Amino acid sequence: MANQYLPGVNTIPNSLVITAITNALPMVVTATLINTSPNPRINTYQSGMNVRLYVPVTYGMYQANGLVGQITEVNGNNFTLDIDSTPFDAFSVPSNIVGSPASLSPYGSRNLQYSNSTNQVPFHNLNNIGN
Repeated sequence: MANQYLPGVNTIPNSLVITAITNALPMVVTATLINTSPNPRINTYQSGMNVRLYVPVTYGMYQANGLVGQITEVNGNNFTLDIDSTPFDAFSVPSNIVGSPASLSPYGSRNLQYSNSTNQVPFHNLNNIGN
């Protein structure tokens, strides 16, 4: 029996390690993909997704820790978020990282229906009445 093509599946993107955050409106977050063999990671974040920031105090911009924003633009590994970070402290990666690094993670039910087939994030909720 021949192998059959398997259609794309719904996935939730991995968390990304943050390497920079601008003090701007809108906030721009630069993240890095940790590529591991044999399954290198690719950026599956899309405009319209909601994300939560995790920023430890040692990274400076602790005011952003726990904030949730919507991605308004994706340009490579740069993500523009609808967050005003102008009053926040400057972000800097410490020379000696202890504990978890600053990260960007999917947040909320809007991210549960990412489709590998279409590369789209349709508006969807588990109870089908909105997000």
